[in-house]
Amino acid sequence: MMLPFFEVKVLLEGGSCVVSPDIKEIQTSINRAANAVLKSTKNVTKWVKGTTQTFYDWVAKDKEIVKVILLLTGSIEGTKNKVETFLAGFKEFEWLWKLDIVKTQQEVSAKAMSNESYEKELKKLMDTENKINKIPKSVQIGATHVLCVD
Repeated sequence: MMLPFFEVKVLLEGGSCVVSPDIKEIQTSINRAANAVLKSTKNVTKWVKGTTQTFYDWVAKDKEIVKVILLLTGSIEGTKNKVETFLAGFKEFEWLWKLDIVKTQQEVSAKAMSNESYEKELKKLMDTENKINKIPKSVQIGATHVLCVD
């Protein structure tokens, strides 16, 4: 397994889980970096049989280099889909951060709950906590390290 090249954090933002920086930002940065490297080769020349030729011409003709650049710029798309699938796993717990705690406390206090009902609700919350605790603190998806922060 390759070492991660990027790190993103899973954050709760605006009522949903997102990664920061956004995958699109990473893609834009990769594209800009690849572009900068390619453009820089236009200023470097080499002598070929009495004439000068830029490294850009040589790089543009080398199929392996072009292939690596295309793989680099396109690699994030597959990662993006896998990260979105990972984030979708948090939807199950969405009710936790959308819950109005004060209102819920008032409703529970107003009810005359039996011990059995109270234990049933408590068990549901404990089951939810166990599911949350089983979520890995970090995962590697492609060349991206996804870190879940508290």
